[in-house]
Amino acid sequence: MRLLRFVPSFVLLGLVACASEPSPEALERTLREHPEVLVNAIKAHPTEFIQAVNAAFQASQSAQQQAAADRLEADFRNPRRPDLAGRVTLGDPSAPVTIVEYTDFECPYCRQSVAVLHQLLNRYQGKVRLVVKQTPLDMHPNAMPAALMFEALALQDGAKAFAFYELMYAEQERLKKEGQRFVEEAARRVGADVPRALRDQQGDQVRARVAADIAEGQGFGFTGTPAFVVNGVALEGAHPVENFVPVIDRHLAAAGR
Repeated sequence: MRLLRFVPSFVLLGLVACASEPSPEALERTLREHPEVLVNAIKAHPTEFIQAVNAAFQASQSAQQQAAADRLEADFRNPRRPDLAGRVTLGDPSAPVTIVEYTDFECPYCRQSVAVLHQLLNRYQGKVRLVVKQTPLDMHPNAMPAALMFEALALQDGAKAFAFYELMYAEQERLKKEGQRFVEEAARRVGADVPRALRDQQGDQVRARVAADIAEGQGFGFTGTPAFVVNGVALEGAHPVENFVPVIDRHLAAAGR
């Protein structure tokens, strides 16, 4: 019961004076039907209420942090294994640590993550490489054509594909407003063979790759973007540099780097 989590015990005692052991459902129903009871209790005991809410919040935060730490340890013991065959990379292709990004070109949090990824590549030059997998969300209609174009360009030239990647996020508002028209313009701006790219964008090979990446992300339990797999260890959502560092450093230490 979400409501009861933040209700101090002194409030609940006032509600159960005439009942021996009321169920959580009964308490929940009473509070919803008579919210004035809670309001009056808060007015009478403001300090205790604030302390109780803070304690509940801190306990919830601690539980979430412990759950995240447990998931990381589970991934270190049993790493996830993305399919990296035939992928273009940013950074040294022989780097011992691979960050796989599951991204959506219309996602604002993915745009924020670009700067974080650049900081990591600069900090760990020669030790970290980036692989991008396109997982456009249904709520972003222009993310799919951009995703297909990224993979089409990757068939031509990895550097041009990553230049396109940078451009999509740098001018994300244009992608949202103009869709395929901007996608084609961006392909021209990065120096691609546009007629070939347009053919490949609609081709079976590119569509199969994007579909496979979407399925892979879903198989890992990812429900949104961005998400990352760092040498098999998952970090879901947008993260600051400092959340990646201990994972990368642990992998490098294991590799003797």
